[in-house]
This record gives sequence, C-alpha cells and structure tokens, in this order.
Amino acid sequence: MEAAARRRQHPGAAGGQGAQSGASFLQARHSSVKTDEATGTATFHLDLWFYFTLQNWVLDFGRPIAMLVFPLEWFPLNKPSVGDYFHMAYNIITPFLLLKWLPAPPVSP
Repeated sequence: MEAAARRRQHPGAAGGQGAQSGASFLQARHSSVKTDEATGTATFHLDLWFYFTLQNWVLDFGRPIAMLVFPLEWFPLNKPSVGDYFHMAYNIITPFLLLKWLPAPPVSP
C-alpha cells in the first residue's frame, strides 16, 4: 500500500534527488516567472520588514495602551473607539505597504 502511494507521487515531490528538477519543470511550465529568475535567491526586503514591524508594534500593540490613555468621554458608545481607529489605520496602511512589492512599470523613452 505504501509503495503504491509513493508511485503516484510526482517526480521530486518527496524532496529527494529529483525534487529540484521536478519543481523547476513545473514552475517553468505553469509559471510566468522565467526559470533563470526562479532559481536565483529571493531578495529580502529589509525596508518592508521594518515598516510592517513598526506598524504592528504601533497599531496592534499600541491599541490597548491608547484605549487606556485616552478618556472614554472622547469616544461615546455610538462612535468608534480609539482601538477601532487604530484598526482602521492598520487596514488602510497595509495595502500601500504591499504595493512596494510590485515591480516598477517600464519607462518608455
């Protein structure tokens, strides 16, 4: 039974010797990325990591602190609380940070 399950796996799916060639074959066939680019190491975006870390610390961890600091009279129950505003800011800022990952459009002469 175990041998039959192994036979049905794609070549390289188990992570053995043919894993790289099988992965590059599937990637070259089903991806828009060229094989040369796919085999190169992906760059680590330290700036994005820093921005997301800063955003997480300020807006996620700062939310309960801000709720303790700001008086409740400023945020009546029929209006959003300071935590809700922090959450809205988080949801608005994140897509703009993610736009940095998109490649720049080619410049036409």
